Amino acid sequence: MEIRAIKTQRVLSPTQITLADYAINPYRGCEFGCIYCYALQNKNIRNNEEILGIKINAASVLEKELCYKLPKRVLLGSATECFQYKEMEYKITEKIIQLLNSRNIPYTILTKSHLIAEYLPIIAKNKRNKIYFTLNLHSNKLIKMFEKKTPAIEERIRVIKTITAHKIPLRVHIGPFIPYISSLEKIISLLPESIKEINVELYHHTMGNFTQVLNIIERNFGEDMRNKVNSVYKSRNNYLRFAETLEDRISKAQSKHRIKLFLIMPDFDDYYNEKINYGDNI
Repeated sequence: MEIRAIKTQRVLSPTQITLADYAINPYRGCEFGCIYCYALQNKNIRNNEEILGIKINAASVLEKELCYKLPKRVLLGSATECFQYKEMEYKITEKIIQLLNSRNIPYTILTKSHLIAEYLPIIAKNKRNKIYFTLNLHSNKLIKMFEKKTPAIEERIRVIKTITAHKIPLRVHIGPFIPYISSLEKIISLLPESIKEINVELYHHTMGNFTQVLNIIERNFGEDMRNKVNSVYKSRNNYLRFAETLEDRISKAQSKHRIKLFLIMPDFDDYYNEKINYGDNI
């Protein structure tokens, strides 16, 4: 992957995602290389999938923006991984969260990276900060199929335990939940008992590389499984029918494990809109 230092003109971006009123993405692109990544719909990323842009002036631009913008809450990592491997070298995210802390602006972090562990003492300084940590596949074999360079399950479970030890509000995010590939029960069985809240976000076929996802499924599970997954997205009725069965499994899991689970189900025809329900905020 080619690494480029780039300068950005804006850091705070208004967002429709109900978790915050502004989003910050310290990088353009991502080293993790998740095949299903929704950010690949962004034309600036899709056309440069093998380029990682380091927004080297992000902190200084943010400092200027905060002179005339006052976010109620910031979402970190809506279109990139804030704690990818190059963060350990450039520390762009660290500078941003230090700045947000200094202004007492709370933030919600979306991540699947074990590297966040190094930042937990800083994140814990504001009790209103929250972390949504992604674990949507239940085996390292599946991770290698769909996510090129993401942390192994053991590393993710370790950092989940560390987050709870720091008493930072945490919700595990099972998203995207890929029909017949992701297993709700198997993922829950991996989690420590300290986890009390889980999001389940159903995969949406218009986002990411759906054809490539299907090709990986066929290569590893056969044509029948490919057709089975594809059939979920053939029509609105099929999509809603699968969502109903998923909701039923969620309800049963909630009763069995005594945890709160929230289903996030994008509309069949339109993924990005203000109607997406991310569940009650932590």
